[in-house]
Amino acid sequence: MARSGFVGSALAAGAALLAVAVPIAAQAQSAATAADASSPIDPAAMKAMDGMSAFLLTLGSFRVTGEATTEQVLLTGQKIQFGGTFDILARRPDAFKIVTDSDRQSREMYYDGKTFTIFAPRVGYYASFEAASSIGLTIDKAKREYDIELPLADLFTWGTDQTLRSRVQEAMVVRPETIGERKCMHYAFRQEKVDWQIWIEDGARPLPCKMVITNKDDPAMPQYVAVLHWDTQVKPGPADLTFTPPAGAHRITMADIDGTAAASGKGEAQ
Repeated sequence: MARSGFVGSALAAGAALLAVAVPIAAQAQSAATAADASSPIDPAAMKAMDGMSAFLLTLGSFRVTGEATTEQVLLTGQKIQFGGTFDILARRPDAFKIVTDSDRQSREMYYDGKTFTIFAPRVGYYASFEAASSIGLTIDKAKREYDIELPLADLFTWGTDQTLRSRVQEAMVVRPETIGERKCMHYAFRQEKVDWQIWIEDGARPLPCKMVITNKDDPAMPQYVAVLHWDTQVKPGPADLTFTPPAGAHRITMADIDGTAAASGKGEAQ
């Protein structure tokens, strides 16, 4: 009995980082107080995001893999966490393959410059639509026309979509932190319906290492947490980014992709 469904992407869920030690929390609060004393938007935090975005735009191709945690809120108010993985292979300006997998659901999404295809491999159904001319425009079309949110979509569009920047209401630099073996700087941002945090790697490769996003539309503020691992040397070929229906796969309409998978008789493991 869930009060709200899964938060399926980095645009739809998350919350403040749980279980931080008291001294760290105190330092973060001090940073917030200092930021509030001058301006709700710290220019250093916005500059860091712009620098990260500019670096990402220099990558002709890349692969980012990672682990994601989403929260489901029960009618009782209790939060239940579920884990999953993602694998994003992209070639600018017009191709990607995205794979998301969990015990509940598996999806593959392909964009080859002309067509966007979503495939449910556990049940063998796929659907397509005519794509736009770039990754950013195709992400927008998938969301606007078909309510499909791609994982970590803002990472692809921050530098090219100025409306993302304008939606930031507060921004702050939290503190240096270590994610795995990577030295990062921790930043926190607030928007009308979403709070989000990002850890950006220090040095010449300002790549995002971790994201935590809060859905403020739900009073329980469920979380989406993602830890990212980057390969910037990968060189995908056309075959890596093009969907080829496997034997026995069935084409359906975009409107039916989730409903048909749910009615396949395989329960929640779709």
